[in-house]
Amino acid sequence: MMRSLNKKQSRALAVGLLILSLLICGLLVYLPARMLHSHYDQALESLADYLGRYQRVAATRAEIQAALDQVKKTESRKHFLKNSGAALAASEIQEIAKTLIESNGGRLNSMSVVPQKEEGGYRRVTVNIQLITNMTTLRKILHTVETMQPYLFVDNTSIRAQPNAMYRPIPGVEPEITAQFDLSGYALLGDSK
Repeated sequence: MMRSLNKKQSRALAVGLLILSLLICGLLVYLPARMLHSHYDQALESLADYLGRYQRVAATRAEIQAALDQVKKTESRKHFLKNSGAALAASEIQEIAKTLIESNGGRLNSMSVVPQKEEGGYRRVTVNIQLITNMTTLRKILHTVETMQPYLFVDNTSIRAQPNAMYRPIPGVEPEITAQFDLSGYALLGDSK
């Protein structure tokens, strides 16, 4: 059985329900606002971090510009082939190879130009070279290629012994070998000397 409430109890219940509904409404407004505020705080911290990084990078601009100017002064052009055209650059590599091989006592067997490749702002020109020499002379030739300018690169090296079944080694004389390798250099594209 339900008991009826007197006026005082009824008022107290009404005030309690009013306070409870105000608290619930307050929480329904406060919690989403707090979550949104937290989201924007994190976004601001992240953007402030990015800004700090970019400002540190921008502060090094003068140092980077000085380093770039220093690189430009080093005449980096000397590291590339003089000719930018594929045929002329291949001819330049062939002339260098022929001079190196003959001046060190090797015998040039054949040279052929491999199709050129464009890599970024550069043209890679390659010449396949086959020569007959001994191991000491080959070492001198490859060392000279490694230390010269323009920079040349040796790839796809194959070294085979020359002797046949009737070969008898002579004391103090190195046997001849056949060496084949690709000699590559880079030319600047669109270079107008």
